[in-house]
Amino acid sequence: MLKTFSLLTLFVCASLANDTIHKMTPKQLHVLQTVRDVAKCIPDKNGKTYENTVSAICITESSAGKNTIGDFNHKKSITKASLGAMQVRVATARHVSQYVPKLNWLNKLSDIQIASRLLGDTRLGAKIAAHYVVILHNTRGNQFNAISGYNGGMVNHKYYSKIMKNKEIVAQLVANGKLS
Repeated sequence: MLKTFSLLTLFVCASLANDTIHKMTPKQLHVLQTVRDVAKCIPDKNGKTYENTVSAICITESSAGKNTIGDFNHKKSITKASLGAMQVRVATARHVSQYVPKLNWLNKLSDIQIASRLLGDTRLGAKIAAHYVVILHNTRGNQFNAISGYNGGMVNHKYYSKIMKNKEIVAQLVANGKLS
């Protein structure tokens, strides 16, 4: 019974992954390729890059750039929302800029200017996100805690599971030649 359930679960997951892959638009694939290209250039302290993780985060957070404004409530400022393909918050961008000298220029911008850039500049959002993932890996020491941290927590099994499933989708996209 357990073996049958496991096989059925694998079949359903594979079907959903294939469905997701086939429904991706050229624009979504372009966003994912941009995110991957940026992440490939940002290694952690051991020289490892996280393009598959960052790509999976992009799928999870915004459906690969399809939904660029997250957790926005009209009662608060847009500068408090998660923005862009990577769903980065202004506060996170400022935090990352403290660790990454190449991003110090963000400190010269107002919150609304950073929000505007996050909404319109996929490469900037990907740079901030990739650096943030690296910072989290360097400080938290393992993949689970780093990925949980991207979503604002220390322990987030549900979010981690989504990222792992979306990493499988990324791997299939790479294997099928849709991403490099």
